[in-house]
Amino acid sequence: MSKLSGEEIRAELASSSAAIEKVTGKKVELFRAPYGDYDDLLIETAQSMGLYTIQWDVDSLDWKDLSATDISMRIINNVKSGSIILCHNNGLHTAEALPIVLDTLKNSGYEFVPIGELIYRDNYTIDARGRQCPAES
Repeated sequence: MSKLSGEEIRAELASSSAAIEKVTGKKVELFRAPYGDYDDLLIETAQSMGLYTIQWDVDSLDWKDLSATDISMRIINNVKSGSIILCHNNGLHTAEALPIVLDTLKNSGYEFVPIGELIYRDNYTIDARGRQCPAES
């Protein structure tokens, strides 16, 4: 994978945002780097375009074709308040695992909200695990 320049990053973010906005009719505010591969240039470029870079902190590993039970337990055992869970639309057993995950987490008192309502929008950092943390004063 070659490193993109700030100009190339800006062009890709602009074209993908335009395509998403055309389909949804909503302004794009969030960005997740493909494969979770990001650096300071990517984050700074996204921020300059009004995009919040998000990252997951719970990886279902559903792309490894784990069983629905294994996916479910991996998620349930690693979730904390404020977690963002990574699942893939083409995971072999993802659709089968999600009802188990959702029911278990709801019964444990978790509430599900859109990421835009979950994230910090000011004074935050992202730690090495992908979790947003309030910036230290």
